[in-house]
Amino acid sequence: MSSIVKIFIDGACQPNPGAGGVGVHIISNESEEKHSKPLDNIVTNNIAEYEALILALKLILYNNIDAEEVQIFSDSKLICMQFNNQWKCKDKKLLPLLKIANKLKSQIKSPLKLNLIPREENSIADRLAKEAILP
Repeated sequence: MSSIVKIFIDGACQPNPGAGGVGVHIISNESEEKHSKPLDNIVTNNIAEYEALILALKLILYNNIDAEEVQIFSDSKLICMQFNNQWKCKDKKLLPLLKIANKLKSQIKSPLKLNLIPREENSIADRLAKEAILP
């Protein structure tokens, strides 16, 4: 069991709304993984941010990550505040994504925290998200 797993997430779209992509950077004692995935539809930046969170949660489940704690880091204040139940989600396009994220979270055994970080501390996930948009 790894003590702490750190996961950096970011979503991007160009323009906003536009083509979207997500980046997920996972760091644990044993390994480092980078994931870059384009999104199928025209999306807003907030939708892309939620899709990045959902991908990270799916990767935790798929890889059966078992840790004393999983810390997810995002530079999206909206996503962090809504996922941590500090803000209500009023956007009808985001609400289904929040519900998916919460359902996935409920299936994860390890304690999980979503933390807000400055954009400068999220450069790898940001690059991965932007690379996913490139043709």
